[in-house]
Amino acid sequence: MNRTAAIGFAMLPVLLATTGCLVIESDPGPVHTARESVEAGTAENVSVDIRMGAGELRLEGGGSKLLDATFRYSEAVGRPVVRYDVTGFRGRLTVESRKKTAVGGKMTNEWNLRLGSKVPVDLTAHLGAGKTDLDVSSVPLRSLEVHMGVGELELNAAGKYAKDVNMQVHGGVGEARIILPKDFGAVVDARGGIGSINARGLDKRDGRYYNSAYEEGKPAIHMDVRGGVGEIKLSVAN
Repeated sequence: MNRTAAIGFAMLPVLLATTGCLVIESDPGPVHTARESVEAGTAENVSVDIRMGAGELRLEGGGSKLLDATFRYSEAVGRPVVRYDVTGFRGRLTVESRKKTAVGGKMTNEWNLRLGSKVPVDLTAHLGAGKTDLDVSSVPLRSLEVHMGVGELELNAAGKYAKDVNMQVHGGVGEARIILPKDFGAVVDARGGIGSINARGLDKRDGRYYNSAYEEGKPAIHMDVRGGVGEIKLSVAN
């Protein structure tokens, strides 16, 4: 075991505790399936807050509604909570785990979320332990903030947005793979923690990484990446 992995495993109990995960080894019970749909209503922009304790999360755009979701979860884990309210022209959507999410045994906790393509979104994701696939290339993003826990993150940000988009990725224990657009400007300020940073198809200047489409003063992705214990991989879409 290398030094990075050893430190990561040493930190694992602390990270699980701070992300609200309860470690169990017993049978978590039968698996249930549930679906949720949310209409945007009168909202002209929406704040989306995702809080997942542990499990597998897949998020993509292209939906006909603000949210179409399918959940598969063990009985001990419980059904995720979905809340939505509108104040004026601003909506707030929250999808979150129960207070403590079981980890271990034969636990199942799978979320498949599809966001709509019409209403601009400010997206925040707080992740516990597990695997996360965020494809925001067709989501009308205004901003994105991701807080990793323990596991793997695949972030596809290879979209073409109407305006500047600010993105923040805070690394945890694991690996973050980030895909940037080829034909829309992107600049990344990436700083590793204990792990490393690998960049492919990007130019590094003054400590930042630029794709070939970036031009000063034109709309672009402005991404701030802070690594934890693990590896950050940056690449440009084909």
